[in-house]
Amino acid sequence: MFRYILVLAIVLSFNLFGAPDKLIKEMNYEASYEVALKKAKESNKPLMMIMEQEGCPWCTKFEAKTLTNSEIHAFVEQNFIPTTFLKFKDKGKYPDKFFIENWSPYVLFVDPKNEETFYKTFGYKSKREYQLELEKALELFKK
Repeated sequence: MFRYILVLAIVLSFNLFGAPDKLIKEMNYEASYEVALKKAKESNKPLMMIMEQEGCPWCTKFEAKTLTNSEIHAFVEQNFIPTTFLKFKDKGKYPDKFFIENWSPYVLFVDPKNEETFYKTFGYKSKREYQLELEKALELFKK
């Protein structure tokens, strides 16, 4: 019985703290920086890079309560090209200049023309807080 509980706990921990699969599979976030950048250039939309860390409870909460919210998702889909990475596990799959060691989650908004960050947010944000951050990022991009 103990073995079954241990195996179940391990499997659940991978689902909770593994790659941000729900964002990729269900919310259409890109898992490839190159593909996301190409889409951003073609659509003239900023790249939105979600950087999470394995085992981070704030990352899990941000994903579950904010990023998967239907209003937030609709706004993101309309105005950004979203991509997501596990900052340590996926290192090398995105440019090193986007790595920030001390914060999780963090979101970088990147101009596809010059691949420079023009806006950043750090830590968990509620739906309302994140909506304001998205609006600010979009306004900065359009200037």
